[in-house]
Amino acid sequence: MTRRLFSFTGRRLLFQFCGGVFAAAILFLLASSQAGQAQQNSADNTAVVRLAGPRTVAVKSGSLLEQKLDISAVAKEQITTPLLLATGSVVAHLAPGSNPSEDRWQFNTIELSGVYADWQRARAEKEFNVKRLEKIRELTTAQTQSQKLVVERLRKLVATGTEAIRDLTAAEANLLQVQLEGQKAVYEAETALTVSMRNRAALERTLLQDGVDPALLENAPSGTSLIKADVPELKINLVSAGQTCVTKFYGLPGQTFTGRVKSLAPALSAEQHTLRAFFELSDPDNKFKPGMYAEIGLGTDPRMAILVPSDGVLHSKNADFVFIGDGPGLWKISEVQVGESIGDKVEILQGLQGGERIIGNGAILLKPMLVQTLLNEEAAKETQPEGVAK
Repeated sequence: MTRRLFSFTGRRLLFQFCGGVFAAAILFLLASSQAGQAQQNSADNTAVVRLAGPRTVAVKSGSLLEQKLDISAVAKEQITTPLLLATGSVVAHLAPGSNPSEDRWQFNTIELSGVYADWQRARAEKEFNVKRLEKIRELTTAQTQSQKLVVERLRKLVATGTEAIRDLTAAEANLLQVQLEGQKAVYEAETALTVSMRNRAALERTLLQDGVDPALLENAPSGTSLIKADVPELKINLVSAGQTCVTKFYGLPGQTFTGRVKSLAPALSAEQHTLRAFFELSDPDNKFKPGMYAEIGLGTDPRMAILVPSDGVLHSKNADFVFIGDGPGLWKISEVQVGESIGDKVEILQGLQGGERIIGNGAILLKPMLVQTLLNEEAAKETQPEGVAK
């Protein structure tokens, strides 16, 4: 009995001892884990550069990296450089002379010349049908009025008994026939006019697609060349009618010609998927041969612009970004829309207001942080539950 009791007591002590050892091991592991986490957090807080929040980068003050960052304040400047650059060409030239203008137009392609001839024919057909419809309406009105007078006269004569009723009936039938024939003639003339107008409109759209504005063809003075500029789809919001533009022809190096945008095409071109801007240049000496290529700067009117160092703009994921000061050692990643480069600077169209502190030279050193931020945002979107607004 004593042996069994001792045995039970021994086993209990053994179990308590083992349990104590196990608990101590757990506490040791927990303590080690917490110490490791604390060391990691301490390492993160002392890192030279780290992500400190959504689109926010922290750079350790006084570090060698911070010393390599060139900080500059964003300022506005008045400039006249082009808002955007586009390629273009001469599509037509109206040579001086006494002959009708339609005989003096020179085009860059035979196809465009043929479309212009068809358009001229359609205009003549439209004018003819307009006059024809007017004359048919006048004739129908005159015939109807004349037959009405005959009917009225016969009605009076029948009432007095000097004419037979059958003559009045025949006159009334003739009146109905004149009215029906007149309505038919007017309808046919209106249909012919509608068809000619549609043909002319279709040819006008073809001219626009081929690179020339029909309105300029009708109103251009002698000695004028018509120019088209192809604006990329991503920049069509930067061009508008009335803008001043400068043109430099590849075949006339060292010379610059100034014009003003007259109109914009109503649709993008089918071949290049660009928006075409049309303008004219005075060319009495026929310097600009149809088909000549040119570099065209659109939007050269004086304007206040935001210019930043080109090195301060980083490109990633089809967008451009700058680092804006957001407190001591903190830099906010901000997306911007850039314009054309001007020397070692680039114009910012959207994203900056002026007065901000940004990183110029040296911003490339923080690009890994930019890339990591964008990757984190993409990963967050992928794990977002369906139906939850992002």
